[in-house]
Amino acid sequence: METNPMAKRRPKGWHKEDIKAAIRKRGTTVTDLALSNGLGSSTCRVALNTPCFTGEQVIAEFLGVPAQVLWPDRYEPDGTPRHPRVRNRLKGIRNQNECERQEARAA
Repeated sequence: METNPMAKRRPKGWHKEDIKAAIRKRGTTVTDLALSNGLGSSTCRVALNTPCFTGEQVIAEFLGVPAQVLWPDRYEPDGTPRHPRVRNRLKGIRNQNECERQEARAA
């Protein structure tokens, strides 16, 4: 039985070098973008290679492109993140360690 090779392909988003180039064309760097949004210096850089919700959102907002367009394999078509920890966080379900970290930051 012959299968269609196109049926198994995951949707392609932007290549990480295209994202970096778009950020540079707007006059900043990936590291500066993270720092100017109060994030760690590597947060946005990590998002280019692996799911990192906060970094993805900062990049998407800066470029004016929805995150699900940049990384369609990380998001459902409606924009919901596919990673369970992020989905739970967005629904208000947090683990104890995350709550403790947020309380420590607020203090």
